[in-house]
Amino acid sequence: MKMRRYMNRTAVSLAACALLLAGCVKDAPVGERGGEGECILQLSVSLPDQSRADDGAYDALALSTMRIYSLTDDGEGGTAENLIRKYRPATEVPADLYLAAGRYRVAVEAGDGSEATFTRKSYAGGETFTLAAGDVKPLPIVCRITNIAVKVVFDGTVAQRFDEGYLAYVSASDDFSKTDAENSLVPTLKYTSDGTGYFLLPEGTKHLSWGFYGTSSDADVSAKGTKTGRIELPEPGMQYTLTFRYSKDADGELTVNVQVREWESSHDDNFNFSPQPAVSGDGFNIGEVTGYHTDPIRFAISSINPLAAVAFTAGEEHYEVMAGGEVVGSGADGISYSRTDAFNGVLTLDGDFFAGLPAGINTLDFLVTDTDGSEGKAAARIAVAGATGLVSSDLWFGTATAGAAVTDPGVVSVKIRYRVQGSDEWTEADAVRGADGYTYTAAVSGIGAGRRYEFRLVTDGSESGPLAVADTEYGVQLPNAGFEEWHQSGKPWYPYAAGGTEFWGTGNPGATTAGEEYNLTTGVEDPRPGSEGRLAAKLETKKPSFFGIGKLAAGNLFVGSFGAVSGMGGTVNMGRPFDFNARPAALRVWYKYTPVGSDKGRIFVCLVNMTDGSTSHTVDTNNAEKTAFSPDDEFLYADKSNPSTLQGHVIGYGDLMLETQVGEWTEVTIPLVYRDKYASERPNVLILTAAASYRGDYFEGEVGSTMFLDDVEFIY
Repeated sequence: MKMRRYMNRTAVSLAACALLLAGCVKDAPVGERGGEGECILQLSVSLPDQSRADDGAYDALALSTMRIYSLTDDGEGGTAENLIRKYRPATEVPADLYLAAGRYRVAVEAGDGSEATFTRKSYAGGETFTLAAGDVKPLPIVCRITNIAVKVVFDGTVAQRFDEGYLAYVSASDDFSKTDAENSLVPTLKYTSDGTGYFLLPEGTKHLSWGFYGTSSDADVSAKGTKTGRIELPEPGMQYTLTFRYSKDADGELTVNVQVREWESSHDDNFNFSPQPAVSGDGFNIGEVTGYHTDPIRFAISSINPLAAVAFTAGEEHYEVMAGGEVVGSGADGISYSRTDAFNGVLTLDGDFFAGLPAGINTLDFLVTDTDGSEGKAAARIAVAGATGLVSSDLWFGTATAGAAVTDPGVVSVKIRYRVQGSDEWTEADAVRGADGYTYTAAVSGIGAGRRYEFRLVTDGSESGPLAVADTEYGVQLPNAGFEEWHQSGKPWYPYAAGGTEFWGTGNPGATTAGEEYNLTTGVEDPRPGSEGRLAAKLETKKPSFFGIGKLAAGNLFVGSFGAVSGMGGTVNMGRPFDFNARPAALRVWYKYTPVGSDKGRIFVCLVNMTDGSTSHTVDTNNAEKTAFSPDDEFLYADKSNPSTLQGHVIGYGDLMLETQVGEWTEVTIPLVYRDKYASERPNVLILTAAASYRGDYFEGEVGSTMFLDDVEFIY
């Protein structure tokens, strides 16, 4: 595994050695507890059992030391260090440390510093950091093995030509001496079989030296059974492999090959300054998005106590990998777990697993538990190739952002195809890569409400990944659009339930001042064919009067509210705030209409941008010339004779004039016409009105003209 194989490139993770910093004050004293605004430094330190000898007697953590230094300018362009804290072992660090704002360095050493050992390895790491007021900053400390690793390998030819008892010494000395090695006068390890040892060079020593000794019943072989040499200037964190081989040529000769590489180990140099089990990415940062292409993705699992359970979730699925310390279900669904030892393992996810995940960025949530009950949690974000559907949309403008994920690093061109489901033709849009390197987005247009769209990822001209499907939300509709809700309060009837949403209005409150019989608009049990309701709205033009004196009042129904009675007329507030989530193409209604004489009925709708903050437009029937308006008027004024009373402008409108009798329920669609100059704007007020006598604002019409309305809806 890359993360653990190359120690001088990928450091041992000490992920939970963290600093929790809060409320720093620049001049707060170091070390005093409880002062207002001081920084709190919290460190938890632990090493896994892998850093202990097999017999358990050696614990590198128990022999660890932590030092904390404050850093200041030395006045000569350099930095002065002042030791302010020392803890031995490092686990003795208090739960809370109070530090002033400033620069610091933390150094950790672990191990007994053995100069030659097969098991008692040493570690060191540190970090320089700055604390500022208000900081909350986790600080991972990267530790590395400080030993020089020497691996001795005896080729099979050695056992064939030499008698039992051959061996090799490796000493931490510049020149090899068998006497010094045998009498432990210099740090030395004795190899009688293949193995790896660990060395620290004593002060003043620059090299490692070695000697091979073997005897044979064959005098010629035995005569060549001694060989010595030196490993020049070895470096900490590197592994040097000595391979002893007896040549097969006629002369016969013991040869030694020295191979140098970064220190590699399958597990035993991962340790965490954290008591919780840890999950890390193999060859990638688990905190960043990584993509699945063809190679399996692996995670390293480690703990300071034996592992008891390993599980993770992906979407709605939960996967148990280990339970009760035993591996379960490994190999199924593209999931496998390789146990390194009781404390470590590798979780591998391959193509069979990722084939079950949707395209896009998938989050895998891990939960690892050890035998001590400690839990470690981690989350990984994995990109799976393919179209992901809609990322966002603005249905008023008919635009949207489509998404996809691309994990093949060789891809050059990325596009996204889309269409309404059932259509034969695709539209293609160029995609742009996101900051994480895997997600792509494309701007798409012509997107409507209440539709299902299909998406395809196209890489370098070829479709890639599964088909993605996304539904757009339905366009908003009008409340009580079937006119099923009514209530009577006093004389007038109102087109909404008692205590319900006041959306629709009528002229009933004004007309019924002359008597209850002058309700102009009421609910009647005459629904349109196929309706799921039982009522419809009946609009009838009448002439309310007192002692034969009165004015004509058109049967009407509108979005808004009745204002007040004023003389023989009154005011009505036309329109209400309305939040369109999409752009309607038309208004559809069911109606019947019976005019009297030359009377005409009318239904119209206006989508208005009220720029002065108004939420309605007031029509005064006593002053209709200045306040009434036609749907094809571009501007709305509180008083048309005064330009300074501009309220807003009509973005889109629809108009239907009824001039003949329609005795049966009829469905009609009224197209909406939008003004191009306002294409970038949204309406904020809806005006919609229906009248049995279209000149009712001017008290003109015929008594008895009647309109029925049912199921008013926008078409998107």
